Amino acid sequence: MQSTGIDLLARALAVPRSRRQALIAAGLVIVLSDVLSTRARPTNKERTQRGSRGGSAFSRKCRHFIITAGPGREDRFQHTDDDLLIEVIPRKGGSAKVVFEDDNNSPNGDNGEHLRVAPFTARVGDEIHIVARNEVAGGCELDEIWLHCIEGRGGKVQLTEPILPEDCRADANRIGVFFETTVRLTNK
Repeated sequence: MQSTGIDLLARALAVPRSRRQALIAAGLVIVLSDVLSTRARPTNKERTQRGSRGGSAFSRKCRHFIITAGPGREDRFQHTDDDLLIEVIPRKGGSAKVVFEDDNNSPNGDNGEHLRVAPFTARVGDEIHIVARNEVAGGCELDEIWLHCIEGRGGKVQLTEPILPEDCRADANRIGVFFETTVRLTNK
């Protein structure tokens, strides 16, 4: 069995005349735990890729949702460079339902307005399909995407991490899809 930092600290505290050793051990535990947690943190790309394979957990009874650009229900999209499509794919088959489409070939909405997704109906088991396209060379960017249940006890889940211009440098001058993911709505 591998010793944890707490085990090491407990042993150091148990040794007579070892206050200095205990403080050193406590400092090492703090420093090592910080180093290990820093190494374990995934990059934005890894988090987004993990989110694309995962699901989002809501009450089975939830039917009304809204998508935002942050953890708040009123967080509007400020960075959709260039176009964004969000659709619901029913779990029982059938046609996908477009719940948001920004296809103006430029960042954000008309006249640079901040975009809002209207509430929509979906069911646990359906999938949310998100596609971001770069239609004009020169850069790409996309806000984080959150899904909120807007009835009952509610709930929210972050679907994607933000895509920053520096994350998108390799695709900045390429026309076409720079991000695509599908996330299944799952129950708690």
